[in-house]
Amino acid sequence: MSAFDEEAERERLREKYERDQEKRESTERMSELLLKGATMTNAHCETCGDPIFRYDGEEFCPTCQEVVTADESTDAESDAPSGGEADAETAGDAETPAEPGTDATPEPAPGTNGANAGATGPRPDAATAANFRDASTASGDAEGLAAARDSLTRTLLAQARAAERCEDPRQAETHLAAAREAAETLSALSTY
Repeated sequence: MSAFDEEAERERLREKYERDQEKRESTERMSELLLKGATMTNAHCETCGDPIFRYDGEEFCPTCQEVVTADESTDAESDAPSGGEADAETAGDAETPAEPGTDATPEPAPGTNGANAGATGPRPDAATAANFRDASTASGDAEGLAAARDSLTRTLLAQARAAERCEDPRQAETHLAAAREAAETLSALSTY
């Protein structure tokens, strides 16, 4: 009888370890995405519940590998409870590079108006991140600052327009806070 209990306990621990391993892998995947420059949005995947990430203007779930359209992410964000400060930080950081000269995207990122919502593209990987770093180093600080200014300007306009269209005062306040943060960062970049 005790041998049966030991085996059941081993099986239970094995299953727990497998679940924990899946969680670790998921967390590691998300950490890698953040290191590569992807940003975590305030929306969550309807399929698996994991956070939605934004990379090069495209929103997707790293776990299911599903591309999220603008309509889906808007619905998910409006269903989420509004935590003003956290939303403002997430929205403000969405297009802000970590430091001047690291954002080397030569083409403008698609706007947040959903025009490119159904497009699918390659996921960020180590080679892509290395290409961004190499391009940034090669292009110099001036191009990096110009790209950062362009990105901040797009973010500022997108957040201001979103606040204007928003019917929920709390959501509008969140968008305005993100726009304000982008404007302050843009102002600080103007001194360089």
